[in-house]
Amino acid sequence: MAPGTKVKDRESQATPGRQAYQPLLVSGPVMMIALPPPAKDYLCLSITSFCFCILLAIPALVFSLKTREANNDGDWRRAQRNSRLALAFSVASILVGCILMASSVTLILETEEATSS
Repeated sequence: MAPGTKVKDRESQATPGRQAYQPLLVSGPVMMIALPPPAKDYLCLSITSFCFCILLAIPALVFSLKTREANNDGDWRRAQRNSRLALAFSVASILVGCILMASSVTLILETEEATSS
């Protein structure tokens, strides 16, 4: 301020009908969106599938861990995709392992019968 001017003098110079600009606060309705539940990671099933067929159990474990990571990142679509792949590889590992075990037991029993007779 210039020397000799007082605050009262400046207030009297302001135009009386004009007020300072104040933004209006408009609050509308707030919409709450429910987040989907985290995708299952099937980690126990993936670890169990190692007992049946390790070649299919490794991708099952990898996709299971990727599902867990995507859930932590909040990426729902990637978590769902990885969850489905982990389940598919785990089930395939168990089925292939059971089929291989059953066929090997059958082969062993057939060869024992053929050699004994």
